[in-house]
Amino acid sequence: MALIELSPETPAPPAPATPPPAYFYRRAGLALAALLLLALGGAAPPAATIWQRVGAVPVPASGDFQLIGGILYAMDLDAQPRTLTAWQAQPLRRLWSYRSSTNEDPFFVAEATPDITVVRAERSVTVLDARTGAVRWTSPVAVQPVSDTVAYVEEEIFRPGTEYDPASGDPGQLYGTNSGSLHTEPARRTELRGLDLSTGARRWTLSFPGSVFTAWTADPGNGVVVLSSDKLSLISPATGEVLRERAIPLLDGVRAEAGEVIGNTVLVHYGSFGTGGPVIAYALDTLGELWRQNRPDPAGNSSVCSGLLCVSKVDEMVVLDPRTGADRWRIADTDLIAFGPDAVLELQGMTTPVRTADAGTGRPLIDLSPWQYQFPVQAGGAFLLSHLNKDRTTVFGLLRPGATEVQLLGRLPDMTVQCQAVPGVVACRVGDRVEVWAFRA
Repeated sequence: MALIELSPETPAPPAPATPPPAYFYRRAGLALAALLLLALGGAAPPAATIWQRVGAVPVPASGDFQLIGGILYAMDLDAQPRTLTAWQAQPLRRLWSYRSSTNEDPFFVAEATPDITVVRAERSVTVLDARTGAVRWTSPVAVQPVSDTVAYVEEEIFRPGTEYDPASGDPGQLYGTNSGSLHTEPARRTELRGLDLSTGARRWTLSFPGSVFTAWTADPGNGVVVLSSDKLSLISPATGEVLRERAIPLLDGVRAEAGEVIGNTVLVHYGSFGTGGPVIAYALDTLGELWRQNRPDPAGNSSVCSGLLCVSKVDEMVVLDPRTGADRWRIADTDLIAFGPDAVLELQGMTTPVRTADAGTGRPLIDLSPWQYQFPVQAGGAFLLSHLNKDRTTVFGLLRPGATEVQLLGRLPDMTVQCQAVPGVVACRVGDRVEVWAFRA
């Protein structure tokens, strides 16, 4: 689910391999085989081609790490100033380090492509060269990448003199802003600016009255969705061209308050988001109206529904047909994540996998109860599963869309519950280091 939010050196050795058993070789070639084994250290068994240790990266216990694409980013949050170090994940090799100009929170990599790395420090953004770590450009406000080449900035413009002084304690309605300050009046307008992600050069500017809600679609080519006080628009992130636009009605004199994009459906909410009230659904490709309904107040239901169209009620969650709004199936006390085009992943507490199920009917497909944790494989559509053994090792498996069972990968000789994965690589925290392993589906 994409919310429309106000403002949005040396390669490490592989794991030791075990030589094949002696009876594998013909008797006439036994002496030669033994010499080859002594010279080469043995041939890797089949299992080692599926799950192999790459190496480890030092990361302080107070630090953090991110695995994005084929790069592992290690963050030292106690350093003054904070330091970000980039490592090529396979083969493992240190690339560069960057020292931030601030110690503000949060500090993390917001986006990374083969060309650039976007570092977020509090509200500001620094764009680095992904190969060298050199600074390319900076922005005092948040930048939202929508593709490998384009980003946009959303900035609210207020009347001068309306900034709220927190020390005053004055009562009254306050209005948020993506600059981090509060104001006593609503924004006069909001500017959206498209930027070249490599250089920071401005490509286009659009202005909307008041505040807006924005969201980027799953396919950047589909555009950026903008919900203003009276219009729903789809904007090209490359040019700023308005691709499609339509008026948004008042409902009983009330204007739309928020929105979200789920797959190919845009939902416009009336009333505070997450508290129930009227909702209108529009098709992303045409912005034509699909259906309307009144949502119940979830009244504290904390279940998560991601990538699916759901309604949260007090004691259950109902999965809807995105084209009609009709009920498909319902479930209680469970989190749901879209898993490929036709299935869902059911979880407890967004960490413990329960099963996969048919997205249209809720029919159970694969029992995942032997597994304890799940980690999404970024940009791969799959999930890495793990469970802890009594011998203090961690076993990993791969759950792929359309598969009928979990593929067993191998084990890490330590206990860990902090992992991140991309296709072919997994990184897990073990004490003051991050272990990097390669896997093959």
